[in-house]
Amino acid sequence: MKTNGKRKIVLLGVLAVLVSIYCIQVVVAGKNEVRVVSVKDEPDSIVIHSGNGTEVRLDKDGDAWVVGGEKYPASASAVQELCENIQSIKLLGTAARSAGDEEERYGLDAGNRIAVTAYKDGKEIQSLLIGKDTSTNRQCFVQLKTGSSVYLADGGLHSAFAVTVDDLRSKEVYSFDGSEISAVTLAKCNQGDWKSFTLKRSEAEETEEGLVTKKNWLLDGENTGTLDDDKVSSWVRMLSVLNASEWLDDGFSIAEENSDFSMTIFAKDKTVKLRGYEKDDETYLWCSEVPYCFKVASYVGARFTKTLSDFSKDVEVD
Repeated sequence: MKTNGKRKIVLLGVLAVLVSIYCIQVVVAGKNEVRVVSVKDEPDSIVIHSGNGTEVRLDKDGDAWVVGGEKYPASASAVQELCENIQSIKLLGTAARSAGDEEERYGLDAGNRIAVTAYKDGKEIQSLLIGKDTSTNRQCFVQLKTGSSVYLADGGLHSAFAVTVDDLRSKEVYSFDGSEISAVTLAKCNQGDWKSFTLKRSEAEETEEGLVTKKNWLLDGENTGTLDDDKVSSWVRMLSVLNASEWLDDGFSIAEENSDFSMTIFAKDKTVKLRGYEKDDETYLWCSEVPYCFKVASYVGARFTKTLSDFSKDVEVD
């Protein structure tokens, strides 16, 4: 009987320990329960204050976004990523009830934190302080405006929002259908002497089968038989899209007298003009499609400095 009594006491003791462990796990689980802080509306304005004192403002203008005081066109993909990050924040757990004197530990001190506020129709819909990312860059520390707790959030939000106006500006200069290009005129300056030539797509012809568009290219409207149509067509396709690698200062200009080359692209609904020069393995360009000058890598700039020999049937070109 004594043995049975001892067994019962041991079992009751083990049960008590298990119950205690269960209760602790429930408390811990409740403390670190994954929570999603989301807003229904998509923001139409986002203001980002960095620890270094800079401010970046994004505003929706019609169907597009603009960035900065100059309202530069913003990159649609970059803005979409920021909107998604601010609309839905997944909190993985509570790191501390308060940052207290350990703000620097979480990257929430004044010199390092990023303050992000999103608005809709002038009304604030989301606001948070973003601390440092973890070593894996897959989580970060954040504080919500509604409380002092420090949370571990999903995603490297600090890296995502540590952006400048230049980071968010759209790099697109122009983009259109290459098949609509009907002619291209190139001109190059050699010690003050400008020489140019024009390549034209052959016009459609009326045949017994109907209107047929020829695919060959002509030099200055004349079929000399020396042009390689494949080379010209490949080059024209590359001309249909142009992105800047870097925008230059708003006051930067490239006058005709300072240019080494120029190009005019004739398309269905527009005429695009470019001019520029090469310097330090980069090409500086002005384009009629945008109000700002810009730079591109030398291999991109090479598209605008072709010579007739590049399109010859007898010459191999890259």
